[in-house]
Amino acid sequence: MNDVMECFSREGSFILPEDLAHKIFSGAEDVWVGPRESVIGYGKVDTNIYIVAEGILRAGYFDGNKEVTLAFTDIGTMFMSLHGYFAGKPAFIYYQACSKCLLKRISKEFFDNLIEESPVFARWVYSVAIHQLYALERKVSLINGTVKERYLALIKNRPDIIKNVSMKVIASYLGVSPYYLCRLKKTLLNE
Repeated sequence: MNDVMECFSREGSFILPEDLAHKIFSGAEDVWVGPRESVIGYGKVDTNIYIVAEGILRAGYFDGNKEVTLAFTDIGTMFMSLHGYFAGKPAFIYYQACSKCLLKRISKEFFDNLIEESPVFARWVYSVAIHQLYALERKVSLINGTVKERYLALIKNRPDIIKNVSMKVIASYLGVSPYYLCRLKKTLLNE
């Protein structure tokens, strides 16, 4: 658990003090989810905050007739439905397990109370929010170019995803069909 807490504490540019990290984790409930299970379902209201302790989840949405994968989580990643947390509305972006996952679930009330009572925690939450916005832009810069270049960048930067996530989900992340990705993999093996 110390690795998870360490990764969680370093999610932003400002490191969360150990006593506050322990306080967060002591107020969290363990939640196990299996592969392909939803944590935050599309169209469902969820005001909780989650921390990934084990496994990989994907964040995605429905674009007409297809699913689009926006991002993957890592150990220590904090996530929530912004629609649910801030407005009490159904989620547009869903979170689904790609492997067996252990999550720490924190209630909105507990999280908000900690922000209210601790300016240090509030500063850390701000730094995490800015870091997550930066990560989105960084993803665009790393996973850019042709499909082949984006796939090779994914192999280089997130081999854990290649190892643990289905080709269908990786294809949706790269914006191609699973068939096209299979052909690309075959071409790369022959090079």
